[in-house]
Formats: sequence, structure tokens, C-alpha cells
Amino acid sequence: MEPQVTMTGNLVSDPVRRVTASGVVVTRLRIASNHRKFDRDRGEWISADPVYLDINCWRQLGDNVAASLKKGDSVLVSGRLTMREYDDANGGARRQSYAVEAISVSPDLCRYVAMLGRPARDPQSVTETPAPGADAEAAADQSEAADVVTPSAA
Repeated sequence: MEPQVTMTGNLVSDPVRRVTASGVVVTRLRIASNHRKFDRDRGEWISADPVYLDINCWRQLGDNVAASLKKGDSVLVSGRLTMREYDDANGGARRQSYAVEAISVSPDLCRYVAMLGRPARDPQSVTETPAPGADAEAAADQSEAADVVTPSAA
């Protein structure tokens, strides 16, 4: 069973679209989410500490996110929660980072009115259904994602 999450938040920077060495598009974004509650004793709203989370959007989803969203936009994200362990660059203890491999990203319609449009599809860029064991290929693509950087369209 894979851990699935759905989270709302605001983009803390513009999405960054990259193309891996194998030609797969990945768009990365970071969202911040916090909740507010009313403190009856003080008679005011208070904010909890924000939670920051990295989001990876692959292939057509990545293209659509890069073309549609910008810093400050409020979004809903659904996907698979992943954890990565790594050695601290300063020689400290092993560290962990969490990210969401997005299945779906959408504007928060509590805050926006959206006019939907279908992107033009190039038959050459349509991605085939991944074969069994494609998760290993996606992991390899993630390590290659720093190759080409293009700014997102806003």
C-alpha cells in the first residue's frame, strides 16, 4: 500500500520545468500550507506553523502545471508521498526529505474561477503507458532532472 496524500497550499515560488536526459518533462514546485484557528481567549485568529512540501509533476501534468500556475497561487495536490534519505553535506547525521509525486494538481476553486482549456497534443510527445518496473526508470529520471532548466510560462 502506497501512502497517498491530498494537500492544499500556496506556491512559494514559480514552478520550474526541466527535461531529463532521456527527454521526460518534470516540473517541480513547492507549496506551503498552514491552518488558522480562532483563539477565544485572545479574540483573534492565529496561524499555525506552515508545512512546506516539494511536489514533482511528470510528463503532461508537468507541462500543464508550468503553463498554468505561478508563485502565490492556491492549489490542491494529490499524489504519492515519498521519502528520501541522504547524508548531510556538512558531515552531520543522515537526513530525510519528503516529496509528493503528483497525480493531480488543480487551482483551489474556493479562491478562483477557472476557465478550462485542453492543451494542444503533439502526437510525438504523447507518453506511452509505463511498463512494469517503470518506477525504477522514473527514479533514474529524477536523478537526471537537473540537466535542462526552462522558466515556467505564466
